[in-house]
Amino acid sequence: MDLSLVLVLAIVADLLILKIIPARRRVARFVCRSLFFALQTFLIVALIGSPVRPVFRPKDLPREFWLQILTCFWWGLAARELIAVLALPAALRKTTIENKILSDIIAASIYVCSALAMLGFVFALPLQGIVATSGVIAIVLGLALQSTLGDVFSGLSLSVEKPYDVGDEVLLEGGVEGKVIQINWRSTRLRNSENDVVIIPHSSMAKMRIKNHSTLTTHYGGNLSVVVDSRNEPELALEILKQSAMVCPAVLAEPAPSVAAIEFKGDRIAYNIYFRTFSFASAGEARSQIIAQLCKRARPGRYSSEGGPIFFFGEEELVDRISLFEPLSADEKEHLKAKVVRRHFKAGEQLLAQGMKAESVQFVFYGIIQITRQVQDGRELKVSRMGPGDTFGKMSLLTGTASSATFTALSSGLLLGFRSADLKPIIESRPELVELLSHLVARQQHVLDIFDKTAIQRETIEQTDLLSRIRNFFHLNHLDSLSQI
Repeated sequence: MDLSLVLVLAIVADLLILKIIPARRRVARFVCRSLFFALQTFLIVALIGSPVRPVFRPKDLPREFWLQILTCFWWGLAARELIAVLALPAALRKTTIENKILSDIIAASIYVCSALAMLGFVFALPLQGIVATSGVIAIVLGLALQSTLGDVFSGLSLSVEKPYDVGDEVLLEGGVEGKVIQINWRSTRLRNSENDVVIIPHSSMAKMRIKNHSTLTTHYGGNLSVVVDSRNEPELALEILKQSAMVCPAVLAEPAPSVAAIEFKGDRIAYNIYFRTFSFASAGEARSQIIAQLCKRARPGRYSSEGGPIFFFGEEELVDRISLFEPLSADEKEHLKAKVVRRHFKAGEQLLAQGMKAESVQFVFYGIIQITRQVQDGRELKVSRMGPGDTFGKMSLLTGTASSATFTALSSGLLLGFRSADLKPIIESRPELVELLSHLVARQQHVLDIFDKTAIQRETIEQTDLLSRIRNFFHLNHLDSLSQI
């Protein structure tokens, strides 16, 4: 059988098998490519000798042209093999996203050299004339592609200096922020917190101030600016802002968040909340959690489209701000305002133990409370933290059951509470509130159910059972029709 046909079959088999092997299996593709290249090299040497000094048969022009074509294919395969060898370290590290600019430029240079080798060694053309002609063409193209070439050379300088790399989280001049997902020959691509891809030309990147969040640590340092009404005492405002950040799950406990007053202007004081998260991707979630926590302590309507300051309401407005009391009438709220009980606490104090009945509903005016729960196997697990604006004790108060968790103070603070004896007359006079209040308690029970399922299997409490417990506790068993509302 003609060796040239064997070489053609080897080339076709090479291309087909590489189509079958997935691109993600880079090492397997390299091994397959190398084996086929070794076979192809053996066959081409058997046909023409060395590809650098090929020996053809001038008298048989069709045969000579056919072998020249096969030799050109070999030079292309040789260039491909050399590029694969240079990319092997990245394949062994299993890098899925890599810096593309240098690899693309090196690959292009290798293919250009391969093309010159085809012209010089295979077709015996004078390379001096070809290089001179290509120089003129390069000048014309350079003038036509100044902007693109500027991006390429700026990319080369960035690749040498390496102010950032793939996977780094960077903040650019102008406020553009994101994670570097690709560096190619012309631009850098970032993925921002909205999951959009931002493409920035290298000529622009080279002129920007770049802040790399990943240089010394993988954690991301974020901040949130908040404008507070100057009528709020600065010390209390600082505490509420800091504690609101400390209770957010997306914010790292260490290092702890900090707050600084940065500007005082007329009726407002501007503060910056500084915090750290595991990554840039979770920074947006952390900001959302902080804002949601602050809204629990802010008077509604104070933040407008004009950017008005927020105002942290005082003790006298407490009843109007607790979601538990939203269904109550104005007279019932006024009655409760006179029943508020103040309780100062210190760090380390146990406010309510698991298994004990809560005698009141407590509102955290300021301070941080750790919630823990002992599961059936005896482990004491952390559930979450509570901060300014949160409430606890509703479950025990409304159903008469013992507390499902332990509440321990992590800092000093102030609780404002309402005793069961003060709430019972209102609920007994307004039995339709039971159904509405059961939704609030059911939501809390749902959170505990999810928590327990991750620790140990337990029987869940449905809202219908919860409603029954509330009715039994308040002697409202005759109101069965409420379940149909």
